[in-house]
Amino acid sequence: MRCFHACSVAAVLLAAATVAACASGGEGADPSGVGGTTAPDAGRPDTGSSSSHDAGAADASPAVDSGGGGLPDAGSSLDSGSAQETGGDEAGDDAGPPAAIAVAAGDLHSCAILVDSTVACWGSNSSGQLGNGTMTDSAVPVAVTGLSNVQQLAAGWAHTCALVKGGTVTCWGHGANGDLGNGASNPSATPVAVQGITTATAIGVNGYHACALLQGGAVQCWGYGQDGELGNGASVDSNVPVPVTGITSAIALGVGSAQDCAVLQDHTAQCWGTDTYGDLGNGQMGNGSNVPVAVTGLTNVASLAAGLIHVCALDTMGNVSCWGYGADGEIGNGQQTNEATPVAATGMTGVSAIAAGGYHTCAVMPSGRIICWGQGTDGQIGNGTDFSTAWPAPVLDLLDGAQVSGGMSHTCALTTTGHVVCWGSDSNGQLGNGAASATAVTMPVAVTGL
Repeated sequence: MRCFHACSVAAVLLAAATVAACASGGEGADPSGVGGTTAPDAGRPDTGSSSSHDAGAADASPAVDSGGGGLPDAGSSLDSGSAQETGGDEAGDDAGPPAAIAVAAGDLHSCAILVDSTVACWGSNSSGQLGNGTMTDSAVPVAVTGLSNVQQLAAGWAHTCALVKGGTVTCWGHGANGDLGNGASNPSATPVAVQGITTATAIGVNGYHACALLQGGAVQCWGYGQDGELGNGASVDSNVPVPVTGITSAIALGVGSAQDCAVLQDHTAQCWGTDTYGDLGNGQMGNGSNVPVAVTGLTNVASLAAGLIHVCALDTMGNVSCWGYGADGEIGNGQQTNEATPVAATGMTGVSAIAAGGYHTCAVMPSGRIICWGQGTDGQIGNGTDFSTAWPAPVLDLLDGAQVSGGMSHTCALTTTGHVVCWGSDSNGQLGNGAASATAVTMPVAVTGL
């Protein structure tokens, strides 16, 4: 098993609509639906997927005010709103006008879609995953070169991809395993077009690979495939997209490090890839599959979030269930055991959106409270400690969350006011507050300029 980061594509509940409403002075959107990590756009292909929610227009005012002319140049009881309060101001308060409409956390880097539909990234840049034409780390956001009209963003181990208006996909960063999908196996420090993808409605990125949900319900994946994560019946890499076998009616994706899943039109789920710890949810352990298999007993699924070696599902009633690796409490049921079939996360009802990090999971509540559980040794739970927890715990000083995204050992959130906060490991500046530190940050801090 490769130790890659994990993040979820299905981590937002109408985040863009809420931010857009705040930017224009209107009311927030109804939090009863499930959205993707998307920016608002009325012209995006509509497949009926919950991950292609049309949130309306966002205010394209200057995206980041860093005080120096913007970004550097290119080169249930748990939702009470009162638990574990510290009495301080919420992170990101008084940060100025809205700056961002979506956030994506990678392994050691993070990115955000800005209000003008461009992208900024920060953190590790060892393979060019910040997209600014260099391979130099940055502890503050830097603009991705030549990228506009971005609707969705997803970050992997050392590469990043964006869904662009019209249905095309671009990627940048690590490319040795075909991660960029452009027919080559080289890194790129600026965005390059993924071959043959013209009708994408959602994307997911994790480890060294990526997947796209296409208009009509098919799924294609590219990059590292040696654990069967491309789902095409082979266990080899591909530097161009290949169709996932038998998936023709998908409405949402959950892309993990070495296991991927899709929600089908009938609201069941199928997964493919590694199964060492029950990752596929079909009642088995150790029997990976390079084609999709049905997740046992799972119905009414709205969205999925796949981590390093665990997966969680959010159903249409707002309930969360998880399966796979659970030794750090990733399942959220108070136990530290692996589960080969879905198990309900304790107290996780009425949830708006979910995200999975490396070994942790987070949920957004309708109130704006964010709840996390699992590994916390780098502060990624955000509850003021560096301890793991098998019970869902509220993130401190964050009551206005609209979206959450989990990295390997850090977490970032978008607030309803259009600002970005992060917490957890900051070894490479992935928290974006100007300081790259070996010390765990156990509570949210504001990303500089966002």
